[in-house]
Amino acid sequence: MSQLLNVGSLRDFERFIRVLATRHAQQLDLTAIANAVGVGVRTAKAWLSVLEASNQIVLLEPWYGNVGKRIVKTPQALFR
Repeated sequence: MSQLLNVGSLRDFERFIRVLATRHAQQLDLTAIANAVGVGVRTAKAWLSVLEASNQIVLLEPWYGNVGKRIVKTPQALFR
């Protein structure tokens, strides 16, 4: 998987996965996760997209009757 994104630090990527796993099924706060790992938010977004593309996680979008709330609310990250 590291070849997909050319991950510079496998240790940081592993910490990212561990922190993401501790927040399983909670609202996804990439800023807090990136700060906990010590990487930038752009890096965290890129790593999240790699995990999603490789079917390691799925992003569960919130469901509300009000369409405007669906767009604003943050998804949950679930490991498969």
